Amino acid sequence: MENVFTNATQYKTKKLLTFISSLLIILGVVLSFTVWFFAKPVISKSIDIPDGFSVQGVSLNQTSSYIDFDNLANNNINFIYMRTTYGDSSMDSGYKSSLSRAKSAHLKVGTIHVYDASVTAAAQSQYYIDNVGNSIGELPIAISVTSDQISTATSKQRLASLVQTLISHYDHDVIIYTTPAIQKKLSSTIKNTKYWLIEDNTKDTSSKNLFIQYDEDHTIGTGLKAIKMPTTVFNGTQKQFEVYK
Repeated sequence: MENVFTNATQYKTKKLLTFISSLLIILGVVLSFTVWFFAKPVISKSIDIPDGFSVQGVSLNQTSSYIDFDNLANNNINFIYMRTTYGDSSMDSGYKSSLSRAKSAHLKVGTIHVYDASVTAAAQSQYYIDNVGNSIGELPIAISVTSDQISTATSKQRLASLVQTLISHYDHDVIIYTTPAIQKKLSSTIKNTKYWLIEDNTKDTSSKNLFIQYDEDHTIGTGLKAIKMPTTVFNGTQKQFEVYK
């Protein structure tokens, strides 16, 4: 009788352990799936370069986080523009280290100076020269211009003087980085300078537009390395782009 009772107890215990084991396995599978589902990288496929263009790049400034330049180079990015100076009072201290890393990734580099109409052309150009020196990269120097900085004839003429001063000093091309509306306002004052146009498309392929920024928030790369950046196409051929050395 005692054996029967013992066997029944052992059977029940074995059955309970089997049930618990099965339950733990099921819970383990569910937990593993949950962890995988919430931890897996979000795949954000970057858009290929727009039709009709063969070269594209990005721009960054002081507010940009750490940039993996090799990741950019591996995702159809050929060049990068970096903000260096503002007026005659502000310099991006990380520019030269970023320049070095970009060159290591075999990206062509250009600089961006932010125009300040309250400061003379001489003061702004000298500030740029003193702080950037000869580390201007291969691409044309870009001067970023906003609508509030060209409200008077004096401010437009001051911009024109800044362009010419930098061209004369460096014997290097200078372009204006701005919107179509501002481009139109500058047309009677600045006639021979090319533009980097800020748009949301690539339609305006006029020869005066050397670059066209077609997306302010373009996704580059995939998974955990995906990053959103202002993205620009070069309005020319690969061969024409290679002239910049």
